[in-house]
Amino acid sequence: FTLIVALFFCLNPFQITFCVVEKRFPFDRALFAHESSLLGVKFEVQPEGQKIYKEFIEHTLDGAWEFHLPEVKIAPGGKLRYRLTAYFENNIEESDWKTHEVEPLKPVRSMKRAVVFRDDYNSFNQGSYSIECSAWGGGNNEFQVYTNQGKNLFSRGGHLYIKPTLTIDDPHYDSNRLYHGRMIVKDDFCGYCSQSTNWGCDRTAVNGNVLNPIMSGKVTTHASIRYGTVTVRAKIPRGDWIWPAIWMLPKDWHYGGWPRSGEIDLMEARCNAKVNCGGNDHGVGEVASTLHWGPSPSQNGFMKTHGEKDKNGGDWADGFHIYKLEWYADHIRVTVDGQQIMYVGTPGNGFYNYGGFGGSNIWASGGNNAPFDQPFQLIMNVAVGGGFFSSGCSYNHPRPWNDGSNKQMREFWDRRGEWLSTWHGDNVAMQIDYVEMVQA
Repeated sequence: FTLIVALFFCLNPFQITFCVVEKRFPFDRALFAHESSLLGVKFEVQPEGQKIYKEFIEHTLDGAWEFHLPEVKIAPGGKLRYRLTAYFENNIEESDWKTHEVEPLKPVRSMKRAVVFRDDYNSFNQGSYSIECSAWGGGNNEFQVYTNQGKNLFSRGGHLYIKPTLTIDDPHYDSNRLYHGRMIVKDDFCGYCSQSTNWGCDRTAVNGNVLNPIMSGKVTTHASIRYGTVTVRAKIPRGDWIWPAIWMLPKDWHYGGWPRSGEIDLMEARCNAKVNCGGNDHGVGEVASTLHWGPSPSQNGFMKTHGEKDKNGGDWADGFHIYKLEWYADHIRVTVDGQQIMYVGTPGNGFYNYGGFGGSNIWASGGNNAPFDQPFQLIMNVAVGGGFFSSGCSYNHPRPWNDGSNKQMREFWDRRGEWLSTWHGDNVAMQIDYVEMVQA
């Protein structure tokens, strides 16, 4: 059931316009204030018989202040009170409380939906996925080699485990080969190699570096969707320098190479107990969602489309949680257990203009939501190390490799006594209970 209410209030001489939107349940509400001199806006709303909900918004999307709060619920015919406080450079303006009665829209035909893929992992059907086999480093100088080995990808108890392991525990390897040998992914692990970039298929330990000291898993669904929902119930790992991800990449790369065709990150986490960056903790107590988009890796608008969610009590590795993507032409939203991580409304003049990129619009042939108007596939993986762990942050243990070094994997491995004590059995694995992809 859908409701929409448009409310208008003027703070002389500036006008603030906002609307309340409910799409079934939960209730979504957005505030838009089109005045660039505003420093911030506080929005307060009280549905009849309920508590007052309030939020202070400090940043804009496409020149508009935007606020979403999914937990508010209101029935047709219900009343709500609202008030706005606008913070300008030299003064504060506050409205009186206003009352509005919510009226339903006329019924509209519901959207047809189809489940295009579901996996409950009573067994691991490898035929439903492309399994990456490569030591190339994932584009972020990570330390794992991805394999199809049963110790890195397996189902047990109705869960898929994606588990990092030590390369020297594989029968093909020992310490001497790690430091002085050669890794041929096709021969040693998979019977094939899927990515040759950066010596991903065949590499030798040279110049004092070591071979990839970690083995892990990465799967991509053959199934894809364009709009709809993706739901993953998963338990993330715990352990230093472990980086689990649930994300999506385009099926056909319609607009060109990354990030021109976009990337949708449902969930990423740094699984260290402590990751302090600028006074904020970005460790295992936080999960993040991001959209990547732009004409080149150096022109990527992801900072405008990023959200984080902290766990209230405990951390996200404590148990299973439901990560859900809602993807439509007018918005992309990611939640964990119904709590919003990220909301991105489609910019009215398109992502290219929103990003402030120069030159010709590379998405001119698409809609305003391009590049997020093409089919995407789901990816799940567990990486270790790499650029996701910034040297500008402090950790529960010092980061055991140096920026700019050509021996990062050796530095990481040589100091394994510091981080290996945080790796405990299957707790280092990402466990997936089920995946469901629904096409709208």
